[in-house]
Amino acid sequence: MIAMLLMASAAAAACPSAHAGTSLSGFALFDGPVTDNAVLAPDTSRRRNGKLVQTWRVDGVYRAGRSLTLRCDYRRRPPLFVPVTRRMTTCRATWHAARPSLSCR
Repeated sequence: MIAMLLMASAAAAACPSAHAGTSLSGFALFDGPVTDNAVLAPDTSRRRNGKLVQTWRVDGVYRAGRSLTLRCDYRRRPPLFVPVTRRMTTCRATWHAARPSLSCR
């Protein structure tokens, strides 16, 4: 079963750090519906203080009349899909040991 999460916060959208008792293990950003399979590559990737920090400039997705969908991956669980219909400009991922995070603003 595919899980969907509607984001209530107007300020940001993010993958929850845990879902169904398991920690976030990975993620992907999609330009439009997941069925289009248009996975976005990060615009920048840098190492900072032992962490990998990746950023995506996503304002063009919304200017083109589309929206983002986040796929949040959890070990031994189906992915959680987060539609991000409210306009965002930047998404940022941080990979630190076993604690990745992804949020968009």
